Amino acid sequence: MEDTVRWSLKVSRETDDALRTYLGQAGARKGDLSHFVQEAVKAKLGMARKRAGTARTAARADLAEALAQIRAKTRSLPKARFEKLVAEAVAYARRHR
Repeated sequence: MEDTVRWSLKVSRETDDALRTYLGQAGARKGDLSHFVQEAVKAKLGMARKRAGTARTAARADLAEALAQIRAKTRSLPKARFEKLVAEAVAYARRHR
């Protein structure tokens, strides 16, 4: 786990509104504001994560981890039941894009 420090920042109301609107539209969750600021600072300083490569690579790693967890939890389900659950989840995700 990475060591963290707390920052206290002041930004204009316009900047705050714009960033929170952006994060809200992107489906942000708790901690995403801090993550956004950290990544912006790293990018400005040329410290972009080299080990993760691109955001797409990081997303694929997250997806692979999620799939491994799902497989572990659903190993005992019959194949037909598992496929039905997957189809329902995909349909739900498509409806709520």
